[in-house]
Amino acid sequence: MFDAKAFEYTAAMEPRRQQMNAVADFVNTKADEVFSNAQFADTASGQAGQSATAAAQSAAAASDSAQEAELDRLAVTDMRDESQTLANSAAASASTATTKAGEAQAFRDQAAQIAGLDQVEQAVDAALPTAPALIDGLRRSVEAASGGRMTVFYTAGGQPSYFVRQGKFLCEDIAPGGELGSGVHEAFVFDGVEDAEIWVGAYQGVVINGEAVSQPGLAPGVSINYDQARSACQAAGNGFDLMTIWDWAAISLWCMANGFQPRGNTNHGRHHDNRWETGTRQDNGVPGDSAGVGNTLTGSGPAQWRHDQTMAGIADMVGNVWEWLAGMKMVDARVFLSPDNAIPSESGYSDTLFDLPSNRTWSTVDNTGASEALKRALIVPKGVDDPQGYLYTTLTGERLPFRGGARGNGANAGLGALYLISARTYSSNGVGFRPRFRNP
Repeated sequence: MFDAKAFEYTAAMEPRRQQMNAVADFVNTKADEVFSNAQFADTASGQAGQSATAAAQSAAAASDSAQEAELDRLAVTDMRDESQTLANSAAASASTATTKAGEAQAFRDQAAQIAGLDQVEQAVDAALPTAPALIDGLRRSVEAASGGRMTVFYTAGGQPSYFVRQGKFLCEDIAPGGELGSGVHEAFVFDGVEDAEIWVGAYQGVVINGEAVSQPGLAPGVSINYDQARSACQAAGNGFDLMTIWDWAAISLWCMANGFQPRGNTNHGRHHDNRWETGTRQDNGVPGDSAGVGNTLTGSGPAQWRHDQTMAGIADMVGNVWEWLAGMKMVDARVFLSPDNAIPSESGYSDTLFDLPSNRTWSTVDNTGASEALKRALIVPKGVDDPQGYLYTTLTGERLPFRGGARGNGANAGLGALYLISARTYSSNGVGFRPRFRNP
């Protein structure tokens, strides 16, 4: 049955329902907007988080880059400083090189003026053998160690050779009793002109590359005759020659005036009395053993085997090997002597009008009738404080001298030992020589 009141109520409520629906639609729309906004906010929040993370990472990367940049900056600074230092050093070196080049040019110009030579090498080569003041490293060390008593001269082939200086002296100074007369000893006179010194080989001679040299620690040169020994000495260059009878006498008389006679290898590598004094045998044998070759290496003995009892003295004048000497000879017992130390040709030797006797102890030779020159040359004794040694003679034919003694001569060796038995062609492993040097 139709209900009019319900219909009326329903009709009355319709606007209200529509209004409520409209409100609901509005609410739903707003809810959707809120939801959309929420989703957008979430999205934006996520993007913001991602951006923040990216920003943090970028900031960290930027920090790392900044640190690397700082390190690079410091490295560049260091490299720049080092480059500046190197540049400064190079500039200094260049300046030094320029200075040295100027000095070298000055020396070159000076050398080119020496004797008209236009090459530095020629000037140096010409000066080396003749100028003791021209000092190189070896010469400097030798002169410093010896207080200037020993020096080094160079051969024509550039080999070093060691020499000891003996200064000029008066005969009355080394023989105050007048046994030798007065005046400068002949060893310091050359063709009538006095010199301030003589230079005697510090060591017995050795022939190396055709030149005679005086060097330590070598087997002495032996099996050489007189003419070969002198030729080898002269082959060493201008100023070099064989030691003379006058050189030997000056050194020996100086030793005696100073109260000392050197000893040496007189018993196959040792001294015959002082047997603890030994040298190095060239065959590495035992000192005192007569087997083998008992010559000792030059200068290897003690200071007592040197002429002045120092290691800067002249070595091995007594014993080891006999030494050929220039400046005298004996013909049929008659002595012929160079008038001074210039060593003229043998035809220029003076006849002393004195004949030597047969074999005997040298100091016992009768010097009656002998000139002062014979005493000064130590061919005959002066009669006071004469050195040891034995005189050996063959009184026929031409005989040339060697002195000092050999490895097996014992007490017969010495500064006075004089051997006049052999011809100029004689050679043996007990006979050698010693060079000398004089500034031309």
